Amino acid sequence: MRFANSKLVFIVILPALVDSCTVLPQNYAPVTTNTPDIAKDNTKYHQVKKGDTLYAISLIYDINYQQLAQWNRIATPYTIEIDQKIRLSDPNLGNKPMHNHIDEEAQSKIKQIIVAATAANRISPQKKTVISLNNKPNLTDNPPYKSQPFNNITEKNGSSPQKKSIISIDNAAMLKLNFQWPIKGKILKYFSPAHNKGIDIAGKTGQDVSAAEAGKVVYSGQGLIGYGNLLIIKHNNLYLSAYANNSQLLVTEGHTVDKGEVIAKAGQAQSNSAKSNQASLHFEIRKNGKPVNPLNFLPGK
Repeated sequence: MRFANSKLVFIVILPALVDSCTVLPQNYAPVTTNTPDIAKDNTKYHQVKKGDTLYAISLIYDINYQQLAQWNRIATPYTIEIDQKIRLSDPNLGNKPMHNHIDEEAQSKIKQIIVAATAANRISPQKKTVISLNNKPNLTDNPPYKSQPFNNITEKNGSSPQKKSIISIDNAAMLKLNFQWPIKGKILKYFSPAHNKGIDIAGKTGQDVSAAEAGKVVYSGQGLIGYGNLLIIKHNNLYLSAYANNSQLLVTEGHTVDKGEVIAKAGQAQSNSAKSNQASLHFEIRKNGKPVNPLNFLPGK
């Protein structure tokens, strides 16, 4: 009887305990939710202004102009319109399920290839064994490999043609370029990835500024803040050079220039104080849209 009463009390208390456990404090964060958070589009864009070109935009954001064209589906000659929004990041980033699916398929194909190759390797020794047992060696025949001396093989293995074959496309393109100083003068400010994307070379107001290497003018104007009168020359698909803070620009977009051709007149940098009459040229070299140290490409003085 006593046990029955205890059982009855437990049955009465149990629902209350269950109800009390389901009451959550106000600051409780549930593990799951029926309405998932909507991811915000944090993609950055550049809105095209008058005078902008794809090359100028690439200079501002340190992005290869070809990459910008691909992300925004802009075909050559890379024409853009005022108020057009230029995407500054890869539209395929963040699409992880697709990449994972592709990776799984690739891994599956690789496994199949490995299995097939392993099977072939296991079969081939058996075939060679059968051939070697059935065919008697002919000692009178000279093996073809004896017709070439061992010394010649050693020389070919260490010869220069093999070294030339591993030259990258980047180095091959660079071998065709031979930059020269765009202006003669003392370096006022050296290259710094964080603070100065090129070098500042002292000069005189009105001094000739020459093209450091042959190429095509892809920007001529003053639409970039901090660059003043700016010229950008495209040398090949990898390298651009930029000439900023000029007092006068002598070439326009689309003009093909020769190495050493006078393209501008030196002016005063915008950062210089009004009391200083020091004219200077801000000079940059870009590789795949990224600023690199011009001193690594210019001849020693």
